[in-house]
Amino acid sequence: MSKVKKRVRPTKEQAQELNRRLDAVIDAGHTNNLYCDCEVCQALAEQAELMGYRTDSIIKQPSEKWDRRKQEYERRHQIDVVKVANLAGQGLTSAEMSEKMHRSKSYINKLAKEFDIKIFTKKRGRKPCH
Repeated sequence: MSKVKKRVRPTKEQAQELNRRLDAVIDAGHTNNLYCDCEVCQALAEQAELMGYRTDSIIKQPSEKWDRRKQEYERRHQIDVVKVANLAGQGLTSAEMSEKMHRSKSYINKLAKEFDIKIFTKKRGRKPCH
């Protein structure tokens, strides 16, 4: 069984250096680029590895697995939207739809809000006597 390397708290100078390199990355405009291999981003990755925040300083490209998962999610999302629209047309509430589709009620409501699907609600209150 291998021992886990304990991360040592960085010194004040190391923290300042990391912040300086973070500022350089932000000034370069690479904030949303997770897999950038420019000199500025590589320097930040090396500093983070030196301080123990990362296990290796090589910035790896994403695998195809994540793209495939995203496509599967989008496909399932489209199928669920069609089902929600059909069930809403039948007059079901979101709770009944969630039971029928085996999805959470909040997910059903999110889909309905995103695609402007009107879901009926049961009327609350007392039933009329007559």
